Amino acid sequence: MSSAAPDAPLDQAAVLAALRARMARLEGSGRARGEAGPVPVCERLPLPDGGLARSALHEVLATAPGCGAAFCALLLARTGGTVLWIASGRDELLAWPPGLARCGVAPANLILVRAGRWPDALWAMEEALRCPAVTGAVLALAWDTNRQAGDSRLDLTATRRLQLAAEAGGALGLLLRPNTADPAPTAAVTRWRIGPLPTAEAGAGLDEPRWQLELLRVRGGTPGGPWAVTWRAAEGRLDLKRGETASAARASRGASA
Repeated sequence: MSSAAPDAPLDQAAVLAALRARMARLEGSGRARGEAGPVPVCERLPLPDGGLARSALHEVLATAPGCGAAFCALLLARTGGTVLWIASGRDELLAWPPGLARCGVAPANLILVRAGRWPDALWAMEEALRCPAVTGAVLALAWDTNRQAGDSRLDLTATRRLQLAAEAGGALGLLLRPNTADPAPTAAVTRWRIGPLPTAEAGAGLDEPRWQLELLRVRGGTPGGPWAVTWRAAEGRLDLKRGETASAARASRGASA
Protein backbone atom coordinates (compact mmCIF):
# COMPACT_ATOMS: atom_id res chain seq x y z
CA MET A 1 0.00 0.00 0.00
CA SER A 2 1.44 3.39 -0.88
CA SER A 3 0.35 7.00 -1.03
CA ALA A 4 -0.84 8.23 -4.42
CA ALA A 5 1.48 11.22 -4.44
CA PRO A 6 4.78 10.80 -2.56
CA ASP A 7 5.00 14.43 -1.41
CA ALA A 8 1.31 14.96 -0.65
CA PRO A 9 -0.14 14.53 2.85
CA LEU A 10 -1.88 11.22 3.37
CA ASP A 11 -5.64 11.13 3.81
CA GLN A 12 -5.18 9.67 7.27
CA ALA A 13 -8.80 8.62 7.74
CA ALA A 14 -8.90 6.79 4.40
CA VAL A 15 -5.57 5.05 4.90
CA LEU A 16 -6.42 4.01 8.45
CA ALA A 17 -9.78 2.65 7.30
CA ALA A 18 -8.05 0.61 4.59
CA LEU A 19 -5.48 -0.76 7.04
CA ARG A 20 -8.14 -1.70 9.57
CA ALA A 21 -10.22 -3.41 6.89
CA ARG A 22 -7.20 -5.48 5.81
CA MET A 23 -6.43 -6.45 9.39
CA ALA A 24 -10.06 -7.35 10.06
CA ARG A 25 -10.02 -9.71 7.07
CA LEU A 26 -6.89 -11.38 8.42
CA GLU A 27 -8.42 -11.72 11.88
CA GLY A 28 -11.58 -13.16 10.38
CA SER A 29 -9.59 -15.82 8.57
CA GLY A 30 -8.68 -17.33 11.93
CA ARG A 31 -5.00 -16.34 11.97
CA ALA A 32 -3.42 -16.52 15.39
CA ARG A 33 -2.14 -13.32 16.93
CA GLY A 34 1.08 -14.98 18.01
CA GLU A 35 2.53 -16.16 21.28
CA ALA A 36 2.85 -13.87 24.27
CA GLY A 37 6.47 -14.60 25.16
CA PRO A 38 9.56 -12.67 24.06
CA VAL A 39 10.49 -12.70 20.38
CA PRO A 40 13.53 -14.99 19.97
CA VAL A 41 16.65 -13.54 18.34
CA CYS A 42 19.48 -16.04 18.82
CA GLU A 43 19.57 -18.59 21.62
CA ARG A 44 23.18 -17.79 22.55
CA LEU A 45 22.75 -14.04 22.88
CA PRO A 46 22.58 -12.84 26.51
CA LEU A 47 19.17 -11.15 26.46
CA PRO A 48 16.82 -10.64 29.41
CA ASP A 49 14.13 -13.36 29.26
CA GLY A 50 15.91 -14.86 26.23
CA GLY A 51 14.57 -12.54 23.54
CA LEU A 52 13.11 -9.17 22.59
CA ALA A 53 10.24 -7.94 24.71
CA ARG A 54 6.91 -7.62 22.96
CA SER A 55 4.79 -4.54 23.68
CA ALA A 56 8.01 -2.57 23.28
CA LEU A 57 10.01 -0.44 20.87
CA HIS A 58 13.44 -1.59 19.68
CA GLU A 59 15.98 0.30 17.58
CA VAL A 60 18.24 -1.09 14.83
CA LEU A 61 21.16 1.00 13.55
CA ALA A 62 22.45 -0.42 10.28
CA THR A 63 25.71 0.34 8.49
CA ALA A 64 24.10 -0.89 5.25
CA PRO A 65 20.38 -1.03 4.40
CA GLY A 66 20.28 -4.66 3.26
CA CYS A 67 21.46 -6.29 6.48
CA GLY A 68 19.30 -4.01 8.60
CA ALA A 69 16.21 -4.84 6.59
CA ALA A 70 16.92 -8.58 6.75
CA PHE A 71 17.45 -8.50 10.52
CA CYS A 72 14.20 -6.62 11.07
CA ALA A 73 12.36 -8.98 8.73
CA LEU A 74 13.44 -12.12 10.58
CA LEU A 75 12.32 -10.54 13.85
CA LEU A 76 8.94 -9.64 12.33
CA ALA A 77 8.53 -13.20 11.08
CA ARG A 78 8.91 -14.51 14.63
CA THR A 79 6.02 -12.43 15.99
CA GLY A 80 3.59 -14.92 14.47
CA GLY A 81 0.95 -12.68 12.92
CA THR A 82 0.11 -9.63 10.82
CA VAL A 83 3.04 -7.23 10.38
CA LEU A 84 3.52 -3.81 8.79
CA TRP A 85 6.53 -2.37 7.01
CA ILE A 86 6.36 1.43 6.91
CA ALA A 87 8.90 3.26 4.76
CA SER A 88 9.66 6.94 5.24
CA GLY A 89 10.72 8.59 1.97
CA ARG A 90 9.94 8.00 -1.66
CA ASP A 91 11.54 4.65 -2.42
CA GLU A 92 14.12 4.20 0.33
CA LEU A 93 13.73 0.95 2.20
CA LEU A 94 10.31 0.13 0.79
CA ALA A 95 10.45 -3.59 1.45
CA TRP A 96 10.61 -6.12 -1.38
CA PRO A 97 8.12 -8.89 -0.48
CA PRO A 98 10.18 -11.77 -1.99
CA GLY A 99 13.16 -10.61 0.05
CA LEU A 100 11.10 -10.50 3.22
CA ALA A 101 9.74 -13.97 2.42
CA ARG A 102 13.33 -15.29 2.41
CA CYS A 103 13.51 -14.10 6.01
CA GLY A 104 10.28 -15.86 6.93
CA VAL A 105 7.67 -13.11 6.49
CA ALA A 106 4.65 -14.67 4.78
CA PRO A 107 3.22 -12.37 2.05
CA ALA A 108 -0.28 -13.03 3.37
CA ASN A 109 0.73 -11.55 6.74
CA LEU A 110 2.46 -8.47 5.30
CA ILE A 111 1.09 -4.95 4.84
CA LEU A 112 3.34 -2.37 3.14
CA VAL A 113 2.93 1.36 3.68
CA ARG A 114 4.94 4.06 1.93
CA ALA A 115 4.76 7.55 3.42
CA GLY A 116 6.27 10.43 1.46
CA ARG A 117 6.21 12.71 4.51
CA TRP A 118 7.80 11.98 7.85
CA PRO A 119 4.74 13.01 9.96
CA ASP A 120 2.62 10.51 8.00
CA ALA A 121 5.15 7.72 8.58
CA LEU A 122 5.26 8.42 12.30
CA TRP A 123 1.46 8.52 12.48
CA ALA A 124 1.14 5.22 10.59
CA MET A 125 3.64 3.54 12.92
CA GLU A 126 1.83 4.73 16.03
CA GLU A 127 -1.54 3.56 14.73
CA ALA A 128 -0.11 0.18 13.71
CA LEU A 129 1.42 -0.44 17.13
CA ARG A 130 -1.86 0.42 18.84
CA CYS A 131 -3.85 -2.01 16.71
CA PRO A 132 -4.40 -5.33 18.55
CA ALA A 133 -4.46 -7.21 15.22
CA VAL A 134 -0.81 -6.28 14.53
CA THR A 135 2.00 -8.38 16.03
CA GLY A 136 4.90 -6.29 14.72
CA ALA A 137 5.76 -3.17 12.73
CA VAL A 138 8.92 -1.63 11.28
CA LEU A 139 9.42 2.07 10.65
CA ALA A 140 12.28 2.35 8.14
CA LEU A 141 13.80 5.80 7.84
CA ALA A 142 15.03 7.20 4.55
CA TRP A 143 18.67 6.25 4.02
CA ASP A 144 20.19 9.72 4.40
CA THR A 145 23.67 9.29 5.82
CA ASN A 146 24.26 13.05 5.64
CA ARG A 147 21.58 13.74 8.25
CA GLN A 148 22.95 14.79 11.63
CA ALA A 149 23.18 12.25 14.43
CA GLY A 150 20.88 14.34 16.62
CA ASP A 151 18.05 14.03 14.10
CA SER A 152 14.95 15.62 15.64
CA ARG A 153 12.64 13.28 13.72
CA LEU A 154 13.23 10.60 16.32
CA ASP A 155 13.58 12.48 19.57
CA LEU A 156 12.60 11.21 22.98
CA THR A 157 9.08 12.62 22.66
CA ALA A 158 8.34 10.88 19.35
CA THR A 159 9.82 7.56 20.40
CA ARG A 160 8.09 7.70 23.77
CA ARG A 161 4.76 7.93 21.91
CA LEU A 162 5.72 4.86 19.91
CA GLN A 163 6.74 2.98 23.06
CA LEU A 164 3.39 3.79 24.69
CA ALA A 165 1.58 2.69 21.53
CA ALA A 166 3.43 -0.65 21.57
CA GLU A 167 2.54 -1.15 25.22
CA ALA A 168 -1.12 -0.43 24.47
CA GLY A 169 -1.39 -2.74 21.46
CA GLY A 170 1.04 -5.48 22.44
CA ALA A 171 3.09 -5.36 19.24
CA LEU A 172 6.83 -5.51 18.62
CA GLY A 173 7.99 -2.13 17.30
CA LEU A 174 11.21 -1.75 15.31
CA LEU A 175 12.94 1.45 14.21
CA LEU A 176 15.35 0.86 11.32
CA ARG A 177 17.69 3.77 10.71
CA PRO A 178 21.18 4.44 9.35
CA ASN A 179 24.05 4.10 11.79
CA THR A 180 25.57 7.40 12.87
CA ALA A 181 28.62 8.24 14.95
CA ASP A 182 26.55 9.51 17.88
CA PRO A 183 22.85 8.62 17.56
CA ALA A 184 20.42 10.67 19.60
CA PRO A 185 18.82 9.01 22.64
CA THR A 186 15.43 7.39 22.18
CA ALA A 187 12.85 5.63 24.34
CA ALA A 188 13.59 2.25 22.72
CA VAL A 189 14.04 -0.68 25.11
CA THR A 190 17.03 -1.99 23.13
CA ARG A 191 19.42 -0.47 20.61
CA TRP A 192 21.24 -2.72 18.13
CA ARG A 193 23.90 -2.08 15.52
CA ILE A 194 24.30 -4.40 12.55
CA GLY A 195 26.66 -4.50 9.59
CA PRO A 196 27.75 -7.02 6.93
CA LEU A 197 30.66 -9.44 7.36
CA PRO A 198 32.46 -11.45 4.66
CA THR A 199 30.99 -14.89 4.06
CA ALA A 200 33.23 -17.50 5.69
CA GLU A 201 31.96 -20.69 4.07
CA ALA A 202 32.56 -21.55 0.42
CA GLY A 203 29.34 -21.69 -1.56
CA ALA A 204 27.34 -19.70 0.99
CA GLY A 205 25.36 -17.06 -0.85
CA LEU A 206 22.31 -14.95 -0.22
CA ASP A 207 20.76 -17.65 1.94
CA GLU A 208 23.56 -17.48 4.53
CA PRO A 209 24.71 -13.88 4.99
CA ARG A 210 27.01 -13.03 7.91
CA TRP A 211 26.56 -9.97 10.06
CA GLN A 212 28.33 -8.13 12.84
CA LEU A 213 25.73 -7.67 15.57
CA GLU A 214 26.09 -5.47 18.65
CA LEU A 215 23.71 -4.83 21.52
CA LEU A 216 24.48 -1.21 22.37
CA ARG A 217 21.81 -0.71 25.01
CA VAL A 218 19.23 -2.88 26.76
CA ARG A 219 16.88 -1.93 29.56
CA GLY A 220 17.41 -4.23 32.53
CA GLY A 221 20.37 -6.00 30.95
CA THR A 222 24.00 -5.71 29.89
CA PRO A 223 25.13 -4.57 26.42
CA GLY A 224 27.36 -6.94 24.49
CA GLY A 225 29.15 -7.82 21.29
CA PRO A 226 30.11 -7.40 18.61
CA TRP A 227 29.18 -10.94 17.62
CA ALA A 228 29.62 -12.66 14.27
CA VAL A 229 26.27 -14.23 13.34
CA THR A 230 25.08 -16.14 10.29
CA TRP A 231 21.51 -16.21 9.04
CA ARG A 232 20.63 -19.79 8.06
CA ALA A 233 17.64 -19.18 5.81
CA ALA A 234 16.99 -22.86 5.09
CA GLU A 235 16.76 -23.55 8.83
CA GLY A 236 15.11 -20.27 9.78
CA ARG A 237 17.62 -19.47 12.51
CA LEU A 238 20.34 -17.02 13.42
CA ASP A 239 23.55 -18.87 14.29
CA LEU A 240 26.20 -17.65 16.70
CA LYS A 241 29.25 -19.85 17.14
CA ARG A 242 30.15 -19.99 20.81
CA GLY A 243 33.05 -17.69 21.59
CA GLU A 244 33.20 -16.17 18.09
CA THR A 245 33.38 -12.39 17.94
CA ALA A 246 33.16 -10.18 14.89
CA SER A 247 36.83 -9.18 15.17
CA ALA A 248 37.89 -12.83 15.30
CA ALA A 249 35.73 -13.61 12.29
CA ARG A 250 37.34 -10.82 10.27
CA ALA A 251 40.84 -11.95 11.30
CA SER A 252 40.07 -15.55 10.34
CA ARG A 253 38.71 -14.46 6.99
CA GLY A 254 41.79 -12.35 6.31
CA ALA A 255 44.15 -15.18 7.21
CA SER A 256 42.43 -17.60 4.84
CA ALA A 257 42.33 -15.16 1.92
